[in-house]
Amino acid sequence: MKKCDSQRSARRAFSLVASAAALSTLLASPVAHAQAEDQAAARSLFEDGRRLLKNGKYEEACRTLEAASKLYASPGILLNLGDCYEKLGRSASAWTEFGEAAAVAARARRDDQVSEAKRRQAAVEPKIARLTIHVAGDPTAITITRDQTDLASAAWGKGIPVDPGTHEIHAEAPGHQPWTTTVVVSTAGQTVTVEVPVLTVSPTPPLPPPVHEAGEPSGSTPEAVSLETPPARPRSHVVDWVLLGGGVAIGAAGGVLCGLGVSRAGTASNADTTTEPKYQAAQSDYNSAKTLFYIGVGGVVVGAATATVGALLMVGGRGASRKPVMGMIQASPWVAPGSGGVQLKGGF
Repeated sequence: MKKCDSQRSARRAFSLVASAAALSTLLASPVAHAQAEDQAAARSLFEDGRRLLKNGKYEEACRTLEAASKLYASPGILLNLGDCYEKLGRSASAWTEFGEAAAVAARARRDDQVSEAKRRQAAVEPKIARLTIHVAGDPTAITITRDQTDLASAAWGKGIPVDPGTHEIHAEAPGHQPWTTTVVVSTAGQTVTVEVPVLTVSPTPPLPPPVHEAGEPSGSTPEAVSLETPPARPRSHVVDWVLLGGGVAIGAAGGVLCGLGVSRAGTASNADTTTEPKYQAAQSDYNSAKTLFYIGVGGVVVGAATATVGALLMVGGRGASRKPVMGMIQASPWVAPGSGGVQLKGGF
């Protein structure tokens, strides 16, 4: 018999391990499939972008390569995107993409692409235009944005690489009037400096003059008007009765199931187990009885809790002066050989 038990335990353990492995495979499959689809789409966009780049359609090529890089950032895609930006004169964007290509290639252990990306980044660096933003006054509460993007305070006073074109600088602070300016960066290697002035404090609006009724002296105070609070409408107890009756019914059904489970478990425990088939049948009957008992206990717990909620709502809603008592009663099941029930703790 002990040998049979050990074999059954081994089979159960093996079944659990196999089920876990199958579940992990099923969960990983959609992720791997989505990644494969993204890579395939990025490859197609990459080929289209290279063809457009070769034909001199730089604007369209950059948009296509940008879409490819969002799906799958490979060193080849990033290098071609940087090359496209460089041909459009967007030196800062090209410098950024070449640096990203070097980092991705290093993670992939592609030393040849790392060297190429770093070479291209060093070659484009002298062409980069920069924007330096100085903030006057106390900058602790001020917020600076460049082209509607927050600029960290660590970057203030530093030469920030920017692409040629018009850039908007905006500053704001609580209790102050906002400030905005635009600058044009047009020359390769140029550094443009923007001075953010001390922001002007917002004027405090004057208080409106007191309003007086016609014929009332200016300095008089109107008499207080007493308003009676209308009586509250009595609350319906239909839901309370439904919860109370339903809880009692559920608890009673759970008690019946508990008793039935205990009875069947006792019968299964006293069954003849001298042979393997009889032992298997008795074990199956016992497991079924145990499941039935647990379901009954759950029914008792749920029924008791539901009935308790209904009773508390009914008691708490009978008078406006009474305070809600929800949450002051705790229900917990207890189980003993041949019996079970629910224990309530709390107070009103």
